[in-house]
Amino acid sequence: MRRVVLALVTSLGLTVAGASAAGADINLTQTTQVTLSCNDGHSALLDVDATTLTSLSADVTSINSSGTALSCMLDTASIDPSMETTEWTVYDYNPSNQAIAPRNSSRAMPATTTDGGLTWQFPFKPDVYSALFTTTDPSVTGNQYGKTLTDTITLSGDADTFITQHGGGDCAHNVPAVVRFYFTSPSASGPSYPPPGPPINGVPPAGFYTQFWWSDAVNIQMVSGSQGQGQLTEKMLPADWSDWDGQPASEFPLAFTQAAEHVQSIGLSFGGDCFFETGVTPSPDTFTNENFSSKFAVMN
Repeated sequence: MRRVVLALVTSLGLTVAGASAAGADINLTQTTQVTLSCNDGHSALLDVDATTLTSLSADVTSINSSGTALSCMLDTASIDPSMETTEWTVYDYNPSNQAIAPRNSSRAMPATTTDGGLTWQFPFKPDVYSALFTTTDPSVTGNQYGKTLTDTITLSGDADTFITQHGGGDCAHNVPAVVRFYFTSPSASGPSYPPPGPPINGVPPAGFYTQFWWSDAVNIQMVSGSQGQGQLTEKMLPADWSDWDGQPASEFPLAFTQAAEHVQSIGLSFGGDCFFETGVTPSPDTFTNENFSSKFAVMN
């Protein structure tokens, strides 16, 4: 099973898993958005409650004082729940390619819709790797276990092709670039890997890995800037998903079930066949216009 690349210790010590997650619900009452960036070159973004943020801050302090080569930085941004929407959000890697940030302002070229929210689209930027395209819309979050995800994806523009980074295409090269389903949950369980799972030398604690899930075989390779429509279809069942550590959901079916019953955010992840969230960008960077369109739905 190939490992996914999402902030290697993006949540080393993240304690929202298991029983401690009882107070971390999945609605918009969670008021702090956290970006954790580590010197391994990757990062992740989560919404957490005050108790979880306190624990996470303590864990980061412990990591940074451990004397290992690993160090992390925690950045928070307060969110006014009354200002949150159910819109889809693009997350790009910053110029250092070590952290992701949302396109929120109009100058950042955020995602837009022209049909009342059925279809969302955004433009790619030259030399910017887009990592995630997700939503917290209550109609597609919460309990989605056993349901079917569908997405009609369209690529249009004058780019020749797409590339990922860090050799994420096939574990050696930056092609192929790939888009696949992805979801997160603050409610997860299960052991760390390898079993039995107690944290050892900074290994994330039990339950961390199973907060993040990617579809495996079901994906679309982004080979042409004008390849038109493609269709993704995937069941929210353990058969074809893997967690943060690349372990198949079929080995941790109860953990997957718990996560799928408490989806916090859901959508698409951009990377390669080997690493699932290294981001993608059009190639060459001399393109003048390249757009991504997504018509996402959840069917019972």
